[in-house]
Amino acid sequence: MKKKNDILEYVFLIAILVFVNIILSEHFFRLDFTEDKRYSISPVSQKVLSELDGDVYVEIFLDGELNPDYDRLRKSIKEKLDQFKAYSNNKLEYRFINPSDEADEQMRERGFRLIAQRGIKPKYFLEEKNGQKTEKLIFPGAIVSYKQNETPVQFLKGNKVQSDEEQLNQAVEGVEFELLKAIRKLSITNYKSIAIIEGHDEPSKENLEDITSTLNEFYAVKRVRLDSLDALKNVDLAMVVGPKVAYTEKEKFILDQFINNGGKAMFVYDAIDIRKDSLKNGETFGLSKNLNLDDLLFRYGVRMNQTVVEDMNCAKTVVQTGLNGEVQALNFPYYPIIYQFGNHPIVKNMDAVVLRFAGSIDTVKANGIKKTPLVQTSVQSKEVQVPFQIDLDELKKDLDPESFKGGNKTVACLLEGNFTSLYKSRPAPFENTPVVSGAKPSKILVCGDLEMIRNDYDANRKMPVPVGYDRDMRYLFSNKEFIMNAIDYMMEEELLLVREKEVVLRPLNDQKIKADKKFWQIINILSPIMIVLVYGISRYMWRKKKYGTPRNS
Repeated sequence: MKKKNDILEYVFLIAILVFVNIILSEHFFRLDFTEDKRYSISPVSQKVLSELDGDVYVEIFLDGELNPDYDRLRKSIKEKLDQFKAYSNNKLEYRFINPSDEADEQMRERGFRLIAQRGIKPKYFLEEKNGQKTEKLIFPGAIVSYKQNETPVQFLKGNKVQSDEEQLNQAVEGVEFELLKAIRKLSITNYKSIAIIEGHDEPSKENLEDITSTLNEFYAVKRVRLDSLDALKNVDLAMVVGPKVAYTEKEKFILDQFINNGGKAMFVYDAIDIRKDSLKNGETFGLSKNLNLDDLLFRYGVRMNQTVVEDMNCAKTVVQTGLNGEVQALNFPYYPIIYQFGNHPIVKNMDAVVLRFAGSIDTVKANGIKKTPLVQTSVQSKEVQVPFQIDLDELKKDLDPESFKGGNKTVACLLEGNFTSLYKSRPAPFENTPVVSGAKPSKILVCGDLEMIRNDYDANRKMPVPVGYDRDMRYLFSNKEFIMNAIDYMMEEELLLVREKEVVLRPLNDQKIKADKKFWQIINILSPIMIVLVYGISRYMWRKKKYGTPRNS
């Protein structure tokens, strides 16, 4: 009877295990007990992946013999893709490729060029092995394909002034966001609308071509004149970019009512007039400029100052330093380089941005409005009031640190809340038109530098220079990434919330490792043996006590 019961219990246990496995095979889940939830993906990612109506294929070019830090990045990519595959109902496939695995040198070099042409930037680093240092080339990126279209993914996009270890940690943090952004770019079908306002001598289409073409990958972008009350109808976000001619009261009213009805807005322009072309002659001037927008922004919670900021942490400009036409690149404090940002998803793990003649922004009282400074100069900065003169000859002198003690100056600020209309207590410029004030919550970004979004144009090659590219430093700053992140956030794209995840870097103490190495080696060797011995002796004593022969009384 006991044997029969044992068999039934065994069969019953097997049946339960089979049933549980069938249920779990249809319903994927994972328990993540890590503090920073590094082995989980966000609900946003789960939603995007579950709604895919086609297969996604990912090629990752980070494979082969890697040092521990890059191998950690590779493992993180694989873990995320395994999760993506599960939540997409197996609509995602991937493979890792080692571009250096090709034995033939010419074929290997050709492969490197093809990968670079597809948009993956190579990374050179020195690898030390057996006391010898060798230069190694890797491609820390991927190509995501969906419905006959593909887009590159670059994982190393963090702050370049950080150590290699911190940059790689930022890359690990950004794996989910970068992969999901690529999938969203290829699979998006519902495009929200963006209007770039014109009619005020704004930059030409060529000088906004880079940002416009990038925005068109995710949004429907059009140019609009504020010539009627319905000008911004069916628009989600309005962009005021670099106007030189003042807004009329009617145009300002249209913009105000758009914002108070829940429309998002971005103001990116220079608050003062600087003739930058005059710098070729060695000097220029900064003068006041009235765009008739100050009272509108003041009501919303910020003031664009009639100043320009200088920073000791700055880019360079080419200056003639000799009588025979010799030139030299000298630090130009009117071109601040910003490396440090706040803890907001818009600027998290972002590389530096470069500014040119940026104006400072102050926040003022506005009930119910949340104000978040996003871009600030370093503490070694100052601001100059208009009117002022800029003389390139002054750059030949050393900068005086004592004069750069103005502290951080805000040049980009985010406003969120229910805004009060400028026309709440004054008559509307349109007859018989009711004034709406604070009807719906909105978001506004104010940036005091047009160069954050404007691109130069190469007439010889007939193509735009990328936004944020510095010719003298030959470096591409993250100006466009800032603008794109800000727009995604204001448009309430949930994708940006993925950037909030933070993987805590817990570096080991190298000196302590060396000092305690032998101690922990001994512990690791002896501990398993001691545990087995203790378990064996304890079990022997327990069995002897339970089954031992009782003594005769």
